Amino acid sequence: MKKADCKRFYVQLQLFAHLLDKKCKNRFRMWLAVFMLACVVLFSSAVPSGVVEAEGGTWVMDGAGLLTDEEEETLNAVCEQICEEHGISAPIITTGNFGGGDIKDWQRKIFREYDLGVGEDGSGILLAVSMAERDWGIVTFGSAQEAFTTYGREKIGAQVVDYLSDGEYYEAFSTYLRLVDEFLTEAENGEPYSESHRYQEGWRIPLIVAVSFVISLIISLIVVMSWKKSMNTRVRQNSAGAYLTPGSFALSESSDRFLYHTVSRTKRQEESSGSGGMHSDSSGTSGKF
Repeated sequence: MKKADCKRFYVQLQLFAHLLDKKCKNRFRMWLAVFMLACVVLFSSAVPSGVVEAEGGTWVMDGAGLLTDEEEETLNAVCEQICEEHGISAPIITTGNFGGGDIKDWQRKIFREYDLGVGEDGSGILLAVSMAERDWGIVTFGSAQEAFTTYGREKIGAQVVDYLSDGEYYEAFSTYLRLVDEFLTEAENGEPYSESHRYQEGWRIPLIVAVSFVISLIISLIVVMSWKKSMNTRVRQNSAGAYLTPGSFALSESSDRFLYHTVSRTKRQEESSGSGGMHSDSSGTSGKF
């Protein structure tokens, strides 16, 4: 919704309230009140289902009702901070049903129709979730396209989808905004994340765990070998006969017999291809969750 439309709508509401306050003292005011009420109803119905205007710093539009009021306020504050620090909007839209087709095309329409971008080039990155067919999409606009390459959008989408699939919507949107902030910061430093400059956070923790395990294993081996050396007081013999009691074993007959054989078969795993069902174009990435 454009700013001018919002102001006009607000003025109409004020006028309607004023007319009601006067209790429609004459027939003209009564008919005018009825007319204004009809305008309000028609104007409200023109807004697509599941979409709320991002006027006045409202960037989280939870039409599908996936968030609590507190969660929505927290996420909205983060969106506002991202907008102020980076000059790029990062709105989040959820809806019960976006109407079918390609969700990225729907996002582009909503983004432009309701003027969700900031700056002269209308920059922004929009995450949308539709619950009807469990669709999600990330689309970039303006200068945000330089910060979020196809690699970047798919990297963000892969982490967000894990939470969406588990029904952890607040965690999904929090992760999305955190990654958006990190990707924008890296792009502002002159090298946006891409195939040649990968986002490495995904393996930092496993690497730390692996290094800690190796160090602990080395220390443990040193301690055990030290104990073993101090406890080994017997002299090693060259043959097993030295450990037998004389006359306790007599071999009267020997033979070789083939008892059985075992054949093991393992199914060969086929390599999977693709990127988890994601579909990308020049400025958008979408998929299912």
